[in-house]
Amino acid sequence: MERLKQLGLQMEQQMKDSLRYDDKTGFWYDKEDEDVFYTEEGIRLAVYEDMKDTLNYLYSDCAC
Repeated sequence: MERLKQLGLQMEQQMKDSLRYDDKTGFWYDKEDEDVFYTEEGIRLAVYEDMKDTLNYLYSDCAC
């Protein structure tokens, strides 16, 4: 479980590294598109959803 927490924090940092932070608004913006932005909670949610989807795919019983 601790390893999953570390992985989540690592994924969160990677997402932040791909964005830019605006001190005035407190939002994280896509480097290419000013209209795409995230809050801290939005970044955590995106990372959680990505991790959940990945784990579901890896441990599903699909015949891929």
